[in-house]
Amino acid sequence: MVYCGKASQGCQSCRTRRIKCDKVRPECSQCRRVAKKCPGYRDQLSLMFRDETSKVVQKSHASWGTTSPDQANPPSSATSAANSYSPWSSSSPSSTTSSDTTSPLSRRSSTAVATIRNPPFVMPGICMNVEPTIEQKGYRFFLDRYLLGQPDAPENSEQLAAYASGPDALQNVMVAVGLAGLSNTKGDRAMNVLSRQKYTDALRQTSQLIAAKPSQPGAAMFPVRAVITLALFEIVQGGASKLSTGTANIHIHGAIALLRGVLPIRTAPAGGVRGILQLMFSLFIPSQLTETPLPAVFFEALQFCKPALPEKEQCCCDLAITIARFLRVVATLKSLKLTDGDLVTEGIFRQLLELDDLFEGLEISLQEAYPFSVEEGDFPREAVFQGKYHAYSEIWGARLWNHLRWARILVAQKIIDLSTEYPMSSSAMLPTIRRDQCYGTAVRMAEDIITSTPSHWHHPMLDPVSAKKFAAGGKGGSGGVGLPALLWHLKIAGCAPGVPPEYWDWTYTIIQVVWKNMGMHHAFALAEVMEGHRAGLEQQAIDRILKKEDEDW
Repeated sequence: MVYCGKASQGCQSCRTRRIKCDKVRPECSQCRRVAKKCPGYRDQLSLMFRDETSKVVQKSHASWGTTSPDQANPPSSATSAANSYSPWSSSSPSSTTSSDTTSPLSRRSSTAVATIRNPPFVMPGICMNVEPTIEQKGYRFFLDRYLLGQPDAPENSEQLAAYASGPDALQNVMVAVGLAGLSNTKGDRAMNVLSRQKYTDALRQTSQLIAAKPSQPGAAMFPVRAVITLALFEIVQGGASKLSTGTANIHIHGAIALLRGVLPIRTAPAGGVRGILQLMFSLFIPSQLTETPLPAVFFEALQFCKPALPEKEQCCCDLAITIARFLRVVATLKSLKLTDGDLVTEGIFRQLLELDDLFEGLEISLQEAYPFSVEEGDFPREAVFQGKYHAYSEIWGARLWNHLRWARILVAQKIIDLSTEYPMSSSAMLPTIRRDQCYGTAVRMAEDIITSTPSHWHHPMLDPVSAKKFAAGGKGGSGGVGLPALLWHLKIAGCAPGVPPEYWDWTYTIIQVVWKNMGMHHAFALAEVMEGHRAGLEQQAIDRILKKEDEDW
């Protein structure tokens, strides 16, 4: 199995005639023009990673003037040993025992790409294991860890083709993300430098792609996917710095604008409006981290999205507005000097309590629109908290639930903190029973976030059958783009007020696994923040990380 580069995307008829194919689906224009049935298009991913062993061997022996070993010698027991390792592994068969690519997750996702086989024989004294290039390693890492190894992985050939046969901009940004993650896991500076070069190339190519204004719905999604993956690169490479967060937000704003330009999309749920909303929800975490209000484009897009949704699903827009209101209160608090007992402080309490009531009502609405159940079983504790997991009908609903839970924890935490700091103001607004309810809400929401984890992310130790059982159904085939949000939600859950110590332990361990398995710097930074929280120095840890990463950039 070798990486053969991006194969021709034209149909068989056009390639035979050696003419340019416009690749329109289901039949190209050239075939329609001559009234011929278009034979269709090849599976690009299988072509890119195909077994070329026999051709290579034949060419080699032709140049050596020898006969092929498969003619001279029958297969022996050495054949089995030679077949036991993959050319995508390290340079020797023994190296496959390393922790780099031997997890069930890697094996499962590798099989989904193609069946990887080795030469049926090994010539004495000749190493047949061809080492992939550094770019191929990055591309493979992205496929295994960020795309095919996630619950919302591509489910069919059409979704796979959106990545495998995409333009150079999409190919380069996937290599950039893969190399960034791989360089973080290995500490390889050469990979890090190349990942930035590929990112720069992808930026330029994406600009050209956008300027071309593709009219076909499928082609129009390529720049959207490229822009979203550019934002993912910032999270993988840059962690949680203000600069990388700001750059990621710029990419997300651009993706929102691009997506609006191609809607409605007939093959996408709700005509593609959900895609815009998922991008918009990803703006919440940077807004909370930096204590800055959401941009105007957020509210403009909401006005566009809500009427396009079925009535039952419109509660997700109400959820977005309520979270935005809370973040505006947080940003306001940053500029206020509150005094215990004055009207301004009481007004802040009143707003927070009203928001808490609104979230309680939204919880009921979400249960009607996106119901889920709690299931139990005998599973590894490291992957499934207390043997419990959530069963969702689709990943979209699962993500909405965690946004609600994350926001409810923060509202409850803010109410508790302010009541401790301003007891006179809170005494009139916050009876003891309501304060206790805030603790109960925070613990319940935290447990739900933790329990939902197998639906959002495949732990490397899970076997394929279990992983499929836990995962919520995906619709977009976007892979791990929702993982940064999950990590932040887990951090909030592990550090929520009143939660047992095991919540912190479990979420911290999961975040560390993501860092070691995927090389996502965002996870490494969050682990440091959690360590600071346990030591009572969370804000100092956040400030230190932001300052260090901004200096690195």
